[in-house]
Amino acid sequence: MSDLVVLEHESTCLRGNPLGDPSRRRIEVHLPPGYDGVRRFPVVYWLPGFGANPSLAGKALAFGASVADRLHEAMTDGRVPPALLVVPDCTTAYGGSQYIDSAVFGPYAGFLAEVVAEVDRRFATRPEPAWRAVGGKSSGGYGALVAGMTSDLFGAVVACSPDAGFEHSYLPLLPRTLDTVRAAGGVDALLARRDSGPHDVPFMVAMSIIAMGMCYADDPRTTASDALPCDPVTGLFRDEVWQRWLTHDPVRMLPAYADRLAGLGLLHLSVGERDEYGMHWGARALHAALDAHRVPHLYREHEGGHAGIEYVYAEALAGLWKVWREPEGDACAA
Repeated sequence: MSDLVVLEHESTCLRGNPLGDPSRRRIEVHLPPGYDGVRRFPVVYWLPGFGANPSLAGKALAFGASVADRLHEAMTDGRVPPALLVVPDCTTAYGGSQYIDSAVFGPYAGFLAEVVAEVDRRFATRPEPAWRAVGGKSSGGYGALVAGMTSDLFGAVVACSPDAGFEHSYLPLLPRTLDTVRAAGGVDALLARRDSGPHDVPFMVAMSIIAMGMCYADDPRTTASDALPCDPVTGLFRDEVWQRWLTHDPVRMLPAYADRLAGLGLLHLSVGERDEYGMHWGARALHAALDAHRVPHLYREHEGGHAGIEYVYAEALAGLWKVWREPEGDACAA
């Protein structure tokens, strides 16, 4: 049996979404060592970051193996518990969805739940929340955190360099975004370049900030210009828009969802100590807030920045041994 299975799933949730994005979506499923369709395995749902290809099968760089191959090797040698590794396609016309239900983008948290149901239907899984983990990097780490807060589908969360502490991860990018927008001739002109890549880092940073604004907007009629925390022409700050963004910040969300997070079998939070987008300060703020609310979690800062940190995934997922060990004499039976 091949280690990779690709499903073409027709989504009920995404049918007729506000952006007109496709409702037919790819679901990438990597099978663990020993998978035979009879023995049941836990599942890791892995959420890629903003603008990333929704796949772990390709190489991130010219050197080394793909993330999927690295994790398969880690499962084979026992560093990571064997599990199905599922990558859903939650991309949008703006590059990402933050994996939440959005008035402008559509119901991507609902779609994630739909993916879980489809995987449980098609594969030999352990179909209980205790045997499901959700993880990701950057926007994917954010999506994993929010899923752990707001959903009862998952018993473990692994968040690598997640969007959090928005004043650290988003606000410093605003001047750079305004410069890029101005050079392009305005927000609409920048958006018109989406399909004419390749794109440089300034373009992707600006697109990410525009996408965040649209994702966090609460009115489907919101324009990309109006979704920004400041006027893209004058730079005048819009406090009411920024406050709406902050309602989606995991640090601010935590008080309402601390009990749910405390009930997880594993909450792993990691970040590079020199993250180019300030994610390390957001993660530090979230770490402190979790401590203040007495939410058990593992926190690690590693060497490195925001990119090229795929090597930390195996270490993060190794923590699942803590929650996925079978009782003595029990097995993952059909």
